[in-house]
Amino acid sequence: MELLRAPSRRWLRAIQLSFGLGWLAGAFEMVEIVSTLSLSLSVAEGALLSLGCTLSGAIVAMCVALPVGIVLQLVGKNWRDSVFISAACAGVAFFLSGFYLWHAAGNLVGMERIPSALAMAACPIGVAGVVWFNAGYWGRREELGGESKLGWTGFALLLGSLIGVAAGAAGANQNYGSARALEGDPNVLLVTLDTTRRDHISAYDNAKANTPNLKRLGEEGVVFLDAVTPLPETGPSHASMFTSLHPLRHRVLSNADPLDRGYITVAERLEEEGYATGAFLSSFAVNTRSGLNQGFQVYDDDFVPGLRGWSRILFVQYALRGVMASGQPHLVPWLLERSGQQTVDHASTWIEDRGTRPWFAWVHLFEPHAPYESPDALVDHRALLSDPHHSFTEEEIAELQRIYALEVEQVDALVGQLMELLDRTDSAQRTLIIVVGDHGEQLGEHEIFFHHHGLYDESIQVPLILRYPPLKPHVKRVPQQVRVMDVAPTILKTIKLDPFKPTEGVELLGYAQGVRKKSLVCDLVGRSGPVLGSGCLVGLRTTSRQAVAEGEEENPEELRVKVIFDAEGGVEFYNLGEDPIEAENLASQQVNAVNAARARAEASLKDFECEAVELPAWEQEALRSLGYLEP
Repeated sequence: MELLRAPSRRWLRAIQLSFGLGWLAGAFEMVEIVSTLSLSLSVAEGALLSLGCTLSGAIVAMCVALPVGIVLQLVGKNWRDSVFISAACAGVAFFLSGFYLWHAAGNLVGMERIPSALAMAACPIGVAGVVWFNAGYWGRREELGGESKLGWTGFALLLGSLIGVAAGAAGANQNYGSARALEGDPNVLLVTLDTTRRDHISAYDNAKANTPNLKRLGEEGVVFLDAVTPLPETGPSHASMFTSLHPLRHRVLSNADPLDRGYITVAERLEEEGYATGAFLSSFAVNTRSGLNQGFQVYDDDFVPGLRGWSRILFVQYALRGVMASGQPHLVPWLLERSGQQTVDHASTWIEDRGTRPWFAWVHLFEPHAPYESPDALVDHRALLSDPHHSFTEEEIAELQRIYALEVEQVDALVGQLMELLDRTDSAQRTLIIVVGDHGEQLGEHEIFFHHHGLYDESIQVPLILRYPPLKPHVKRVPQQVRVMDVAPTILKTIKLDPFKPTEGVELLGYAQGVRKKSLVCDLVGRSGPVLGSGCLVGLRTTSRQAVAEGEEENPEELRVKVIFDAEGGVEFYNLGEDPIEAENLASQQVNAVNAARARAEASLKDFECEAVELPAWEQEALRSLGYLEP
């Protein structure tokens, strides 16, 4: 085909060729996504993801081609057509490949792999050179009347589509199996209830919500009456569940801190054993950036409705980050969270597909987290949260407390669906179920309204229920104090795997069997306010002075006490047995007990980094919209 000589038309041809380059680049992005994909997709979803990748690559190429063409029209108006078009294609190839490769180089810088980052950042020069010489060669041949080879758009569309569809099909058919695990090994279902107070669960006395499914689970299993989290925040608490380490050891001290790859999680242990491992999340706070995906073959944290996997596309990521960084995250709420029903639906499909092979599923439910929402709500909690200076009226407090209880009841219904699934698939008798809260919530107590900072029991005490039919528990309601760090050792003990080394957790089956009698001390860390840079708090929840030194309590019947220290030298001491609502500070009357705890607390305060964390603007806005940062 003869080259077109009109300046505007040769520019249009350069854009056309650039479109082909972008389509092909998007296809190769699909290959990269599939190689790291942790979603369980259908063939149709894989095909849609492939289409999204190729279209996004073409859009990026077109966006680059327009300014490149304008510049070349200004500086190269007298160039031969072959030179103009080869320069345009090379310029587009440089910036198009840079779009993908410079992002990867930035990730390498974050991992402190500077030489690799520099090499990656320089790669677009080579890509542009290859395109320049090839386009120039074939363009010049065309000008001289030779065979045309420069019309690669159709070929690129065909090749890119074939690559993308093949990659999509491969991703949809990944075998997340468990070939090395034995069919007789138990399944593990871990359900974590975000921001759920223990006193709203019917398995406990005087519950403020009606949760019949959790009550039945407790009646059939074991209820731990006094379970606590060492740090009342989603990321740190889950990291402790999975690593069996205190936050001061695994160093996830806020939702802004990812779990380092050097720490071994219970999912990694089970994956090594041959288990199929799947996680199904409901909140941005525990998505892949949290580092909690370690060991999960499927990590379903993609909330884009109807277009699963599209948030993995780089162009889409930048577009969504731009919306969030603009301070308008409410425009993309599905990027930040999704309904528990959607999460349970995805988890149920995955569990059913596992057949008789053993699996480990983590289902994270976010409903009780602020903002509290209900179709019949008389107040708009989301709107109230947008004003940090708002003073809640008594009517608003009562209504929000009512809505919070309704959201806990929604979570109970979802747990009921999972229990029904196990019954329907004949899996209940060989499945360990652990339902645990990551932290509680202050509903106005201690003048903390609808948040979970501080170290009061409303925030650190969590529901914990375990059911494993072969266990035949001797003790159905365990009064001893336990911690979320004890979840992972319990899973390993049930499967008869060696415990973590190192570990700070204790397997809980011994309490149910009546052979473990001692309560466990819990060191506490937290913040005095919701802002990451607010004052540090450290504390200790225990029962006796001896426990401060020995690590375990000698007599679980003794009254529990709590000591809280802040960075300014303030001290709070509560006798939880006589004062469960922590209304009377006895620090001045318990000088010896306070002094016994001080050395341990001061060591924790020294290790606790609670200063403000530098985050990208889009990530700050995402966490702020979920209530983790003040407006």
